[in-house]
Amino acid sequence: MNTDTSNDHILSSDNIHYLHHDFFEPSHKDTAVKATLLIVHGMAEHSGRYANFAQFLADNGVAVATYDHLGHGQTIKTEADLGFFGEEHPVQSLLKDVIVMADSLKARHPNVPHFVMGHSMGSFIVRNVLKHHAHNFTGAILMGTADTNPLTKVLLPVNKILAKVAPRQPNTVFASTMNKVLNSKLENRTSSSQFAWLSANTANIEAYEADPLTGFDFTNNGFMTLFALMEASLNKGWAVTIPKSFPMLFISGAEDPIGNMGKGVRKIVTRLNKQNFSRIDIQLYPNMRHEPLHEKDNQIVYQDVLAWLESHASDS
Repeated sequence: MNTDTSNDHILSSDNIHYLHHDFFEPSHKDTAVKATLLIVHGMAEHSGRYANFAQFLADNGVAVATYDHLGHGQTIKTEADLGFFGEEHPVQSLLKDVIVMADSLKARHPNVPHFVMGHSMGSFIVRNVLKHHAHNFTGAILMGTADTNPLTKVLLPVNKILAKVAPRQPNTVFASTMNKVLNSKLENRTSSSQFAWLSANTANIEAYEADPLTGFDFTNNGFMTLFALMEASLNKGWAVTIPKSFPMLFISGAEDPIGNMGKGVRKIVTRLNKQNFSRIDIQLYPNMRHEPLHEKDNQIVYQDVLAWLESHASDS
């Protein structure tokens, strides 16, 4: 693995935390970098889970940056920070950190096309970023994303109150309920784990459960931030300010409960096409759930993402 953390001090936009990050470069010096990709990870996980995928892309000429959000991974200062984004403008901090990291990656490879990919919660973050900063990127990949969710309008006001009263309190009720609802949509769980909805690959579920930096319960502040991100990015007009020619690839497992088993993802793409977006692609994978990059056949996903990036890098 050829990673570089030489720029060890990238300050978060909250001016408190340093963003743990890795830059992935080609293993062979003769491999030319033809594009870059910034990866924005999901809820209750961390950037280390993308290392194999990132190095695959780098070895094929796409330099990659990964980083841990506020409240996640090695960006936290203490365990009490897990699932806590900060009381001062947490949504804005998460969105600004995408640009902070994008700028750091661009500084390393200034003369190539730049792409961004968001998974799950990361897809909601990226969708919000694109509203005002699509010009910063050549295209975007939205993985494990969702369609409109009316529940956020109900849950957000409740969580705003909880986040004021006890911001750092882990909300085990919300976390448990979320897992139960998502698991209830599966026809065949293949695992008794509360995280079965993540993947049909039981080895991935076991690794997720064994990792102390994954699967933790969000705090009240964390859920409030998540629902605010969702409310702003899942409405039908979320993309109105994005240029109609901006390339976007929607990737999901066909059995991902977050994307309503593919139906929600198809709805997003259909809606964008009706809104005259001209470069929208969709890839749904049969027998895969929320984490296509961690399923047994993940090499298919790796290759599809690489092919899409190469296609749009050559177009730009």
